[in-house]
Amino acid sequence: MIVARIVEVLRGSTAPALVEVEGGERHVLKFAGAGSGPRGLLVEFIASRLARAFGAPVPDVAPLMLPKGFPWQVGTDEFDATVQRSFGWNLGVKYIAGARLATPAEILAADPGTLSLIVRADRLLHNVDRSAANPNVLIDDAGVLHAIDHDACLYFDRALSGRAPHVFSLPARHLLAGVAASPAAAPGDVDVAGIAAAAPDAWFDAAGLERGAVVKALQGYIAAFDA
Repeated sequence: MIVARIVEVLRGSTAPALVEVEGGERHVLKFAGAGSGPRGLLVEFIASRLARAFGAPVPDVAPLMLPKGFPWQVGTDEFDATVQRSFGWNLGVKYIAGARLATPAEILAADPGTLSLIVRADRLLHNVDRSAANPNVLIDDAGVLHAIDHDACLYFDRALSGRAPHVFSLPARHLLAGVAASPAAAPGDVDVAGIAAAAPDAWFDAAGLERGAVVKALQGYIAAFDA
């Protein structure tokens, strides 16, 4: 998909933006020229797809192409500099109209089955960035939760390190540390190769990683989790 218009700059440490792609569909765009760069986009893309495979309520993600020479449309000169550094593949998170950040109280009062799925995925991904101060969960008009922002998950580096045994417990400060994970949330076979194949070559190249090696490392990591 190709970015056609930047609608507005959103709040966030890496200045994400609400964009429209050709055809009008809206996404929250995370830029390759911000934060931890293409490697961070790769980490979040795979994390989000893995979480969805494990049943967690996570918005779909997809690579979005920002055409070279994209014109200034909104924001400051600093934001435009980020855009100029980000021509090529960026990460789009499906936009959920009407959704807002959920409070810790709203999250903890949600359906226990939903929370258990988030816990299961966060344990796999070793998500250290879902605290009471920073829940990273949206709630839509129907009261449905959507877990977001998986760029700080540690699973990727842990899998690539090859060190074992892996520890899959949640950090003590995790908002859902006291919530039980659903044993039924983990599928028997996650298509890691298919998930990795959907990520652009440019992300692997910029991170100095070989796709096959990443797939093999993640498959071993997930097998340890299932065990």
